[in-house]
Amino acid sequence: MTGTPRPAEHELLDAARWYARLGDVLADAGRRVAVLGELIGGDWPDARGREWAARTEQLGAELGREAGAAAELGAAHARQAGAGRRHTGMRLGGVEAERVEDERGMRIAELPPG
Repeated sequence: MTGTPRPAEHELLDAARWYARLGDVLADAGRRVAVLGELIGGDWPDARGREWAARTEQLGAELGREAGAAAELGAAHARQAGAGRRHTGMRLGGVEAERVEDERGMRIAELPPG
């Protein structure tokens, strides 16, 4: 099935885009917090400054992990939105040595009929 997405697909695609934007914002915030931690460490070279620099480093790392999780959720929503569409070609497994259960993996290219 190709063509205009069904309403449920629109909602899933909207959610996928929202999670992707959230991931971008969180990743940017994580980078900014990491820079802040470096600045704190440079401007406040005593034990308290090192403590606060370590705290901001941990916060930046956590924001990075949350950005990755948001990106994964966005990708999952996008896959689910596309699950209703029929794809042609033989399905190949991925490189994870696991059984293929969803639309991940590669497909062998086929020429269109006719």
